[in-house]
Amino acid sequence: MKSLRLFGHKDKELFILLNESARIVVRGGEILKEVVYDYKDLDLKLAKLTAMEHEGDRIIEELIRRLNTSFILPFDREDAFELVQALAVVLDYITGIIDRMILYKTGEPDDRVREMVEILCRSLELQEKAFNMLNKVEQNKAGIISCCEEITSLERKQDSLYRNGLARLFENEKDPIQIIKWREVYEHIEMAQDYVQDVAELLSSIVVKYS
Repeated sequence: MKSLRLFGHKDKELFILLNESARIVVRGGEILKEVVYDYKDLDLKLAKLTAMEHEGDRIIEELIRRLNTSFILPFDREDAFELVQALAVVLDYITGIIDRMILYKTGEPDDRVREMVEILCRSLELQEKAFNMLNKVEQNKAGIISCCEEITSLERKQDSLYRNGLARLFENEKDPIQIIKWREVYEHIEMAQDYVQDVAELLSSIVVKYS
């Protein structure tokens, strides 16, 4: 009977909107990857990401509206709101990374930044994969948990790259202005990763509660 309570016909559009929101975050990560591997036309790339962010905001507004009015929810409203808010923050931080590169005129990213972005983008893909399995949480419990565990593993790797990257920056960079610029970029990548981890923890909690 639990599955009937959790997954009524009104839930389908909620899942579609959640999946669309997760997909937009992945696309934001793809634009960020374009920036760090092809450091030109930055204003154009930021404009694309900003337009995508606005689309993400529209979807999130619709999600919130439905969460406030729907009688049949896939899980507790509080859990759903936290998921939606965390997704929005991830996209905000991705936009912030590119914004700082442009605003601070950081110059060409190095291999460390590229590796950090690769880890973030892989985590975003796993996040989307987990969202796509939420509509059948009981059947997909193992798959969702596996995605979340891999995100946690990537978060630990990202944390190591972040700390080592800062240490190397302070050791090798002589220009204090450049240190400040790149530290901001590193911190935004790390914060985006932290929020993806928050999403993974919320998803794991939902799976435990409702499967």
